Amino acid sequence: MGRKREIRTHIANVDIIHIKTWMLISSYVICLGVALVEAILPGLLPQPVLDILSAVLNKFLLWQYPIKSVNGSNTLPACPCRWPNGQGDGAKFLDGIQNSVEWSKSYGPLYRIWSGMSPEIVLTRPEQLQIVFYDSDKHRKAINNDSGYFMGQLLGQCVGLISPPQWQGVRAITEVPFRHQTSIANTGVIEEFVRDCFNKLELEGDLSRGMLHPTQDLKMLPFWMVCYFLYGRLPVQMTEALKNLTECREEQMRDVIKGGISRFSFSRLLPTAANRRLREFKDRWLLFNRTAEEYARSHGSNSPIVDMFDAVHRGTISDDQLLQTLDETLLANLDVTTGGLAWNPVFLAVYPKCQQKSRQEIQNLPDQAALHKYLQSPSTYLQACILESSRLRPLAAFSVPQSAPTPRVLDGYIIPASINFIVDAYALNVRNSYWAPDNETFRPDRFWGRKNMELRYLFWRFGFGPRQCMGKYVADSILRVTLAYLVQNFQLSLTTDDWVRDKQTWITHPDFLLRCERLKQ
Repeated sequence: MGRKREIRTHIANVDIIHIKTWMLISSYVICLGVALVEAILPGLLPQPVLDILSAVLNKFLLWQYPIKSVNGSNTLPACPCRWPNGQGDGAKFLDGIQNSVEWSKSYGPLYRIWSGMSPEIVLTRPEQLQIVFYDSDKHRKAINNDSGYFMGQLLGQCVGLISPPQWQGVRAITEVPFRHQTSIANTGVIEEFVRDCFNKLELEGDLSRGMLHPTQDLKMLPFWMVCYFLYGRLPVQMTEALKNLTECREEQMRDVIKGGISRFSFSRLLPTAANRRLREFKDRWLLFNRTAEEYARSHGSNSPIVDMFDAVHRGTISDDQLLQTLDETLLANLDVTTGGLAWNPVFLAVYPKCQQKSRQEIQNLPDQAALHKYLQSPSTYLQACILESSRLRPLAAFSVPQSAPTPRVLDGYIIPASINFIVDAYALNVRNSYWAPDNETFRPDRFWGRKNMELRYLFWRFGFGPRQCMGKYVADSILRVTLAYLVQNFQLSLTTDDWVRDKQTWITHPDFLLRCERLKQ
């Protein structure tokens, strides 16, 4: 009897284990199914169900990525992770300006957010940046910008998102048209583009009635300049094809920010509209660049696109690395260059004394040769205006995520190596006490006569060290020439006190008209 009882007990225990196992598997399958439903059809699940799913995920991620204080008693504050994007969708991109303030108030000067299921440590103070970025040349960029599979297919191999050793090879080949000496040599070409743009606006655009929309009217000006730096002069049919591609490409970035199912690699198997648009764009982008290469070769042009494709043919860099870097430089950065340019005339309109001071600085130049030298100088009052505009209106609220090669101790917390950091540009550039007491006032004099090294870690613009934006010299040349032309020829003023930004773009853009009246010569 005792033996039979032992057998029955053993069988019962096995049954209980089987039941628990199946319950666990069933719970996992149900959770996975619920998660997939929300990822594929966002908003379909009832809010309480999504709250439970997100709470479970958040608990798991905090266990998976523990970040403790030096004494082990405290956990780094963190935004709760929300399935499926965490804060790595509109929260970080489209609503980043507002969330910069809200998150700092809620979690303090050092905290973590989640991009999908990847942790990102948010830096808000200069002393934090100094500890993290002193060896920035050894940092690794987050895989696919922490934005998932779809972003990887679009830009995962571009120079701005890859890490050493691949980065050095791609950068050496693709930075050639954007080096300092190249930007100086092309000052006259930039002036020509600017004159043509404003002449066209006076004939056909808002400028014909004394008005300027700084975003819509100037959006394509830096675009066509960068296009020239890459491809040289193109025939009309190719410029039209490229213009049509920009509209297609803007939709791709919206798909990235939307996140959801496209974050996961298995989404490539699904017949989604985003996948269809991506395939169409990549085919058209390859065709355009191959055509541009053939056009340059057949016309004996020494355009950089020829040397870049030669590097592909030699196997020095891959097709994807070149095509995605060209995309990053020209198409993905369309919003970036627009944002960098468009806020400058706004601040000059709001602060007429600064506008007049810039104008007077240019009028005091003795001749055209002096003007050319002035436009190449980083030490003018006009350049100080550009820096102050970029301080008050950073292009994006948060920087591209990257990780340090060794652990860092920040504010008493041990941050493991390979955990990604992002910089809160508004906390650093605007709210930091260094800029007090007039943090939110446009005062270019704070930059006038200052050396860049004096502002290291106090001001986020092009990044730090050798991985700074490779287009920074050309960008500043375009800004200086455009603004110099504006203040030389037009009086800028506001039409309304209500400043509106375009909330549909991840880069902050002004969305209103300025009064822009031609000066009497």
